[in-house]
Amino acid sequence: MVVKRFISQLFGRVKPPAALLPEAEERDYSLEELAAFDGSDPSKPLLIAVRGHVYDVTRGRDFYGPGGAYGMFAGKDCTRALAKVSFDPELFTGDLEGLDRDELDKLEEWIEMFEGKYRNVGRLLPSPH
Repeated sequence: MVVKRFISQLFGRVKPPAALLPEAEERDYSLEELAAFDGSDPSKPLLIAVRGHVYDVTRGRDFYGPGGAYGMFAGKDCTRALAKVSFDPELFTGDLEGLDRDELDKLEEWIEMFEGKYRNVGRLLPSPH
């Protein structure tokens, strides 16, 4: 018991294994469905969409969950906002029109990061017009 307490004090509390985190279903999502995965319900995974792909960013809850530095991205299409490196709510859209080469390059950097770090769980369905 003393050793267990010492280890606990030395290394702090052990985080639960990733297997206990909620996992997103692999499927396509509408923008309306995506909005339900914004972190407001801790029993649901955190999802974001970038250039038509939906990523499960639940492992990054500290960043993408409520109160996190990128918490406003969860449950949204972040394509334009990421390209412009902006938190402006009006830029949470998949619209690529008018982006310059530097912005498109920045978007590619973000996509490479998501592809390397998070699970791609599906595609974002086009919104009906």
